[in-house]
Amino acid sequence: MLSLPLPESLKWLVLAISGYIIYSFLYRFVFSPLRHIPGPWYARFSKLWIIYKTVQGVRAKSIHDLHLKYGPWVVIGPDEVSISDQDAIVPIYGATSKFVKTTFYTYQLRSIPELFTMSNQKQHADRRRLLAHLFSMSTMKDYEPVISDNVKLCMDLVAEQGRQGQASNLYDWFHYLSMDIICELSFGRTFNMLREGMNSTYIQDMYQSLEIEPVRYHFGFLNRYAGWAPLKWVRDSEAASVRSFKKGVRMVQEYKQNPEKKRAKDLLRKMLDARDDAGNALPEDELNIEATGLILAGSHTTSSSLTWIVWRLLRHPDIMDRLTKELDDALSQCPRDAVPLHHHLEHLTYFNAVIKEGLRIDTAVPGSTPRYVPYGGAEISGHHLPGGATVSIQAYSTHRDPNVFPNPEVFDPDRWLAETPEMRRMYIPFGADGPRKCIGIHLAYVELRVILASLLHRFDLSLIEQEDTDRAMDMHELWLAAPEGQKLLVFAKEKPANV
Repeated sequence: MLSLPLPESLKWLVLAISGYIIYSFLYRFVFSPLRHIPGPWYARFSKLWIIYKTVQGVRAKSIHDLHLKYGPWVVIGPDEVSISDQDAIVPIYGATSKFVKTTFYTYQLRSIPELFTMSNQKQHADRRRLLAHLFSMSTMKDYEPVISDNVKLCMDLVAEQGRQGQASNLYDWFHYLSMDIICELSFGRTFNMLREGMNSTYIQDMYQSLEIEPVRYHFGFLNRYAGWAPLKWVRDSEAASVRSFKKGVRMVQEYKQNPEKKRAKDLLRKMLDARDDAGNALPEDELNIEATGLILAGSHTTSSSLTWIVWRLLRHPDIMDRLTKELDDALSQCPRDAVPLHHHLEHLTYFNAVIKEGLRIDTAVPGSTPRYVPYGGAEISGHHLPGGATVSIQAYSTHRDPNVFPNPEVFDPDRWLAETPEMRRMYIPFGADGPRKCIGIHLAYVELRVILASLLHRFDLSLIEQEDTDRAMDMHELWLAAPEGQKLLVFAKEKPANV
């Protein structure tokens, strides 16, 4: 059989492809500045594997599996390293860090700069200084009546379901409650989620919009074309994102146009009144996106965390009994159907250990927070990082470092009764200490304490066993994480009066 000679142009093409493959192999394994950092061979060549894991909703878990195999430093992409090393946290995220946010943040929240997404460090510092007083611990006293009123309504509705022999889906109730709280704090009115539930199109759109996060994470530059994407779920998620943003904008405009409804303590009122050093107010589009982002960040994370904490307690009756005894002793003068005051809760030793352990093992923001290595490179823990490379630390892994948290997959609040400096450094559910730490941390803790104490002081809870109950509580991560099954079904029986 005769073989025909290859055309000259095809020969050169074959040689070029072969040369590129050889060059890529040599660069990634012989010459790359990241060659000394361990990791799977495929991650050195392509990001396709991590894109696939992101779309599946298991990105953080998959990266953690690599840490378990390769150690605290692992290559997860051609120019990207994931780190789970306490000595790297301050250099990358601390107050004097020169590591800046990557373009991942550019395409979040309609690509309009706001506190969470700003990469310019001075711009971020100025914005944080402008808004920090909204979330100070002293300001929480102003917000507590709003929180208390909504918690009371929620618990009354759960009690009514219990009296009628109906099961309560705490996942739903926590979402409705946290949404109504943050909306009333922001705009002086709620979405009436506790009454309407999932009949609210706004919450449906907001949570559906999260499904597009994998696209924004890896293909942010294509985000502007998401409405024309060939995949229907991408188009639908983008449409939901647009609708929820427009709803937020309308709420801001309605608030500004009705001065008689404005209250001095509303978050939006304080945003409108805020002025920078030059006396300038927030630009219109940035005010809109700050308000919209506040609703999402202030509802989803709190509600998911509460769901996981209650589930863990129901799976550990000994911990539940110990916790409820501490609450009963501390709240002996508080009627069962009343909402406890925050100052009665913030110093309860075991109660706060339970919350910290819940946020450690089930983190609502578990994944990578990527940064660019500054020009000229950096040395951390004996590793040289080239300028322009991407590095990240994820809470899911730091919270599971067995050298810091022995038996990390065990829900053990007692570990926090002997807290070590290493535990404090590796515990980052709200981000690492520094200028990028979540500005809403105080509000989150107030809500977590008041809601959890109100629930456990008033009710005896029994888990409705289902074949897939534990599977339903597995983490599904689309930047923000939530239980995969989106349900925690319980029977809530009111306890006898204690006063």
